[in-house]
Amino acid sequence: MLKQRVITAIILVVVVFAAVLLLPANFFAVACLIVFLTLGGWEWTRLIGLKEMTRAWAVIALIAIGVIVHLTGLNWYVIAVGVVWWVMILGLLTVYRQDSDFYTSRSWILSLSGLLVLIPAWLAIIRLQSHDPHLVLYLIFLVAATDTGAYFVGKAVGKNKLAPHLSPGKTREGAKGGLAAALLWAVLGASYFGFHGAAWMYFLLLSIFVAAISVAGDLFESLVKREGGYKDSGTLLPGHGGVLDRIDGLLAALPVFVLGLSASAIHQGI
Repeated sequence: MLKQRVITAIILVVVVFAAVLLLPANFFAVACLIVFLTLGGWEWTRLIGLKEMTRAWAVIALIAIGVIVHLTGLNWYVIAVGVVWWVMILGLLTVYRQDSDFYTSRSWILSLSGLLVLIPAWLAIIRLQSHDPHLVLYLIFLVAATDTGAYFVGKAVGKNKLAPHLSPGKTREGAKGGLAAALLWAVLGASYFGFHGAAWMYFLLLSIFVAAISVAGDLFESLVKREGGYKDSGTLLPGHGGVLDRIDGLLAALPVFVLGLSASAIHQGI
């Protein structure tokens, strides 16, 4: 399993680098549409319990809505809505209880979440790549650093559960280790992009906040899987599960990071 996981990870890294750095903006948008809205949407509809034909129509509707939003120039409004939705998700995570019927009696919440999570993330990543592909890679590795730091620190010294009802393996110590790793990566990133003074501090604070939000993305996918009774979102990626299992943190990080950059003077025109 470890060998399979490593091989898949290497292939993914190569594909991601090539897509982000080499694909023109329009082709990159289509590639991400396939990953986020088609594959991600297909897995999401499985997790929330839709039947196969209904799943197909739901994914088609998801793609149609995303494309219409993009073509009509409503990207920023939907990205902002996505950020607001993630704030609401934070509240849902804090009150989640595994034996509750809150979501089974309100199935529309998880259905709506698919729309408000996947489309803003897709719009955000294509906006970011067209502005500066290196920022896309920075964000991907920021989320990866958070996840990796949390894993190793949690394994080494983790004792206190972060969210026992959602993900028993995650610890508060691990979360702190993840944020520490994210801070280190943010310092390197700020130096690479040439930030100084107030811009340097803003970039670091934004990065740490985005890293924390990425943890919420991971936990929310765990919530959706638990409600659906699944261990993984899919089987497309050997050793890793499904597409959503790999991009869950990124789904939360993307709209927050892009909106945070656009709201500042450090990356005007994004």
